Amino acid sequence: MLGLSWRTIVTLGLLIAVMVAVASVTVAISRTPDLGPELEGEPVPETVHSEPASVTIVQGDSAAVIARRLLSGRAIASDTRFELLALLLGWEGQLEPGSYSFEAGLTTYEILRRIHFGETSPLRVVIPEGLRLEQVTERLAQAGVVDPAEFAAALEAAAQTTLAGSLAARRPSVTSLEGYIFPSAYSFPLGSTAEDALRLMLQRFNDSLTPELWEQIAESGRTLHEILTIASIIEREAAEDSERALVSAVIWNRLDAGMPLQMNSTVQYAVGVPADWWKRDLSDEDLVRESAYNTYIVSGLPPTPIASPGLASIEAAASPAKVPYLFFVARGDGTHAFAVTYEEHQANVERYRGGSQ
Repeated sequence: MLGLSWRTIVTLGLLIAVMVAVASVTVAISRTPDLGPELEGEPVPETVHSEPASVTIVQGDSAAVIARRLLSGRAIASDTRFELLALLLGWEGQLEPGSYSFEAGLTTYEILRRIHFGETSPLRVVIPEGLRLEQVTERLAQAGVVDPAEFAAALEAAAQTTLAGSLAARRPSVTSLEGYIFPSAYSFPLGSTAEDALRLMLQRFNDSLTPELWEQIAESGRTLHEILTIASIIEREAAEDSERALVSAVIWNRLDAGMPLQMNSTVQYAVGVPADWWKRDLSDEDLVRESAYNTYIVSGLPPTPIASPGLASIEAAASPAKVPYLFFVARGDGTHAFAVTYEEHQANVERYRGGSQ
C-alpha cells in the first residue's frame, strides 16, 4: 500500500467488501433452487401472500417497472429485493410479458423465476396428440384445473349446443366435442371454471387452423368434421410423421372403394375403459362388438373423431399421399408395411406377425 492515501485505502477496502458480499449472495442463489424469505433479507408479511395475486406485464417493461407492479399487486413485499435478485441472476432484461397468476405463499425468487421463464400460471397442462376426451379430463383434474365431474358436465352441456363462434359449431348436431380439443400446452388462470377451461381450449383450436390448412380442407371436398375424424384415426395409427400421409391414403382409398376401414384404433375407442382407454391386444370378440365406432363391421367413418389430432395429422387427412395402398400392417418397430392387394398384405402379415389378418 506504499504511496496510497488513507482515503484510497478505505475506498479499496469498501469495494472489496461489496464484491465479496455480492459473490456470496450469487453463490447462495446458485446453490439454492428455492430462495425463501430468510435468504432475501427480511420476513414477508403474512398479508402479502394470504391471497392469490394477478399482475400483467407488457412488452418493454423494465425490471423496476415490473417490481413496482408486483408490489402494488401485493405479490411481493419489496420491489428493491426483486430488482436486486433479477440483477444478481442476470435476468433483469429477460422477463417475459404476460398476465401472471401467483398463488399464496410464493417467495420473491419463485415469482421472478416464473416471469423469467414466462410461466403465466401455476396451472399448466400439456395435452398431447391422440388423447380421447376422458383422458383430457383426467389430465386437467390431475393438474388441479377442474373438477372432473364438472368438466364432464361442461362437455355434455356443450354437446347439446351449437357453440356459436367456435369451429366446433360445424360438427353434426348433438355430437360430442371429441377431436375439437386441440392438443397443446395450456396455462389456465387461477379460479378457472370448467366452462372457462373448455372455452379456452376450443379457442386454441380456432386459432391453430391456418388459412393454408383451411384451403387444403376446402380442396379435399370433405367437411371439417370428416377431416378431423380421419385425422384422429391417423393420429392413433401412425407413429412416424413420414407415414401420416400414407395412412391417410389408405383411409381415403378404402372409403372411395366402399370398403370398411377395418382400423384397430376405432375398435380400441369403442371398447376403451378407464383402466385401459386404448386396449393393446384386441380379441376376436372385440372385433365383432356392435358399435358405430367398430369399422370392421360398419362401413364409412365413425360418427365422431376418436381422439384429439395434431396439425400434422389434420394436414395429412386433408392431403393424403397419391398412392394406391389399401392395406397396412405394423412391423413392430413403430413403422408399417403398406400394400395394394390383399395377397401382398397377407404376405406382410406373415412376415411381420406370423399369422393371418
